[in-house]
Amino acid sequence: MMKTQQYLLSVAFLLSTYSLWSQQEFDIRFSLKSIDCNGRQVCYDTQVRSADGQTWNLADQNYRIFYDASMASYTGGSAKSLLPVGQYSAAIVRDSTENVDASNFPGDLPFQNTLSFLNYAIVLEAISTGGIDVPGSGDWISTTELCFDVTQKLIDDSSECLGLVWARTGRTDGIASGFVEITQWVESTGRTAEAIPNIFDDLDAEDGDDSCLSVLCGGTENENTTLTCSDGVDNDEDGLIDCDDPSCATVPPCIPASDQFQLALELNTINCTTGMVCYNVNLSSTGQPFVLGSQRYQLFYNSAVGSFISGTSFLGDEFQDLALQAQTPIENVNATGVGGLPFENNLGFINFSIQLSDEDIGSSVTITTAQTKTSELCFVVSDMAINDDAVCFEATWARLGVTDPYNLSMVEVDEWIGPGSSIAVEPFSFGDLSAASGDDACFSTSCLGSDNEDDDTECSDNIDNDDDGLIDCLDPGCGTAPVCVNTCSALAPTLSIGN
Repeated sequence: MMKTQQYLLSVAFLLSTYSLWSQQEFDIRFSLKSIDCNGRQVCYDTQVRSADGQTWNLADQNYRIFYDASMASYTGGSAKSLLPVGQYSAAIVRDSTENVDASNFPGDLPFQNTLSFLNYAIVLEAISTGGIDVPGSGDWISTTELCFDVTQKLIDDSSECLGLVWARTGRTDGIASGFVEITQWVESTGRTAEAIPNIFDDLDAEDGDDSCLSVLCGGTENENTTLTCSDGVDNDEDGLIDCDDPSCATVPPCIPASDQFQLALELNTINCTTGMVCYNVNLSSTGQPFVLGSQRYQLFYNSAVGSFISGTSFLGDEFQDLALQAQTPIENVNATGVGGLPFENNLGFINFSIQLSDEDIGSSVTITTAQTKTSELCFVVSDMAINDDAVCFEATWARLGVTDPYNLSMVEVDEWIGPGSSIAVEPFSFGDLSAASGDDACFSTSCLGSDNEDDDTECSDNIDNDDDGLIDCLDPGCGTAPVCVNTCSALAPTLSIGN
């Protein structure tokens, strides 16, 4: 009986511990870092990101990769961790096997008869304090770098493309039972737990120049890619280098900077009874239109006056839903003396993003000089804000020189310029909320607060107290005031109708 009780208690403890955290999702991909066409070596960063809009802490990682031995060979010793030293170990290569004939194994890899396999890991050493955060904004984090020596045919032949395949269930389990593993550090337990894979982005011909290297190394008429337009070499031998070459005009980093964006909060609705106020988040361009990409917003506000309730995207299916950073909203923080915001003793903060649903497809939303409603933010404000014209709701967009003493996150707006490619649009102006915003921030006038016309004094002073064009008992607001109960008929206006 005692053993049964102990077992039940153990199960209860495990269940209560599990409830403190949930498994997070990740995406993983390869990103071309460098290429040496003469030395025939190419290097890639392995990158991970949060796939569910939640921020979580990166712990141990085990990377398993299959590739074609007829095209490439792992450069021994090149696997390198890009994560902070002291928090993580160096990259540990556990297995590097090349040129195995696995054609008799189940599977559909196109290079199973010349199969190579690489297995390497990074270990979280700071197990008591955790590692780095994988942000819920969906930004990619580079974790490791690895290099391959490639064949001359891959350098010269445009029909040849390098393939790197992540080991995973449903794709490589017929060849081997080991798969990519990413774990998260769970602060509530001080331990690590498995993160759930969402997207495995293999390297293949669909990745263009990242996989098919001949365009980057061809030597003639090829100064038209990100790498060849930033390598300091006259690749097409026309006497013009990088961004001085017209062929690079539409390629980052040479593409002309887009026009700057303007951001504003516009009062949409107000409920004077419940105190619910909702604002449109409006974007506009200062000049030429641009196609809207992903956005990341950070807003500071006076949480003594208003408390964040909800946020909603209005950008349609081409964008993901509005996603709050996991730790926000943060409210009622006393940051007195840290910066210069007038409400820093009652600091509130929200951090949210609206990501493209598919970076390759992009969006059809064009930002022009007219305001485009991207989202709506709702707050509940205090009774004082509703009734007292001296109390206004203040909010400030995050930006350099204003909010960086509190948090280094800044508002970012991307312009989508093509499949898998976006650039940041520079900010021009931010529409904050303050007493100078009038009725958008100070609600007593809209809600007939301290300027009401609804009692005996205000309903008999021959003054239009609420500025609605009606005086004393002619104002419906005075309908219940004792002084007007029996005078409505006597004071009814005489209407004259013209011919």
